[in-house]
Amino acid sequence: MLSKFSSDKKLLFLLPSISKSDVEFLKQLVIKKEYSPVIDITYVLEEIIEAYTYIESGQKTGNVILKIANYSYK
Repeated sequence: MLSKFSSDKKLLFLLPSISKSDVEFLKQLVIKKEYSPVIDITYVLEEIIEAYTYIESGQKTGNVILKIANYSYK
């Protein structure tokens, strides 16, 4: 999917295709505690430019999390 921000710049969003069996496989790994994601850094939505800049810098060593809402899991 291409999104145009201005007349001369485009941003490409890659949308993964995930099947139901893929989700079930990941679910089983989580249940068995055989999956542990690597979280590199977390940004809030207001810092999306900084997050994108960090990813493009080549410093990323794990997943970059973008928090959309301030929600606490309890």
